[in-house]
Amino acid sequence: MPRNEHFKQIGRVWLLLSMLAAVASCSSTGGKPEWVDQPESAYPATTHLTAVGSADDRNTAADRATANLAKIFEVAVMDSSMDFSSATVSSAQGQQVVTNEQEITRTVSTEARQVLSGAQVVEYWESEQGRVSALAILAKQPAATRFQQTIMSLDREVKDLIGFASNQAESPVTALNALKRARLAQIKRDQANQNLMIVADGRGISSPYDAAAVETLIRNALTSINVQVMAEDPSLKAEIQQALATLGVPIVEQSNLQLRGDIDVAPVEEKQGWFWLRGSYELIFQDGTKVLAKQRWPVKVSSTEANLLPQRLRDEVNSKLPNYVFELLSSDR
Repeated sequence: MPRNEHFKQIGRVWLLLSMLAAVASCSSTGGKPEWVDQPESAYPATTHLTAVGSADDRNTAADRATANLAKIFEVAVMDSSMDFSSATVSSAQGQQVVTNEQEITRTVSTEARQVLSGAQVVEYWESEQGRVSALAILAKQPAATRFQQTIMSLDREVKDLIGFASNQAESPVTALNALKRARLAQIKRDQANQNLMIVADGRGISSPYDAAAVETLIRNALTSINVQVMAEDPSLKAEIQQALATLGVPIVEQSNLQLRGDIDVAPVEEKQGWFWLRGSYELIFQDGTKVLAKQRWPVKVSSTEANLLPQRLRDEVNSKLPNYVFELLSSDR
């Protein structure tokens, strides 16, 4: 073959390769995959959950795809009939201090977040404008198996806690604590069942209880406690009695079960035109001379007028007192 013809043939090969590379390049950036708009086209809805996320970089796009997958499981379990509380316990000057925070009565599923450990980001696509899309998937069958295992475990926990509260609890406090834990476990169980239905085409597992049924057990336990209120301040005694009545706890003149309350306040402080009143609210629940539970909550109010502080402090305490009392009566001590 003549030398010139040889070089011409090489040139044609390189031209063909360049054209193929150009076509491939356009396909990877300009030709949008079907899954970007219809993720189920790549992984059928019968076997997988799918979600797409987009961002300016791959990591953020992947995070958003996974977050969108998690949103499928964000089913709220609402309960507005009774406002329970949660508490953070710390130590101050040798005494137990409980900082009470209202527990919003909904549970975002821990089980859903856990099962997303099985999620995978399997596809990426970058547009001509540099926007990256990511496709996240979750296989339904393994997820369903994990939810089923969680449900069975929580069913056992709820049954054991209710049985303990009914037959083995040594005091009203330990019984109520067990029932409170059973209620929270049942809420988690109900949520796990909702999640199971998402990945199992609407098929869940029936339960012998529900959160409302466990709450009824809590209310019944509260109504079975006859409590005598003790406080040096008549107003404080009346406020504690009102809190007990809100919870349905019977109040009697004489009982071995006594609830004592006290409030301590520090001198008023003034800072930058504001007056502050700080103190602590203490409740003690005892059976005769035996202390069953004791907790103390910090309280603080402010005002531009010092004379308004005492009433504001009492209003602040009274708004939380039913939850304080319930937390005390159902504490883990």
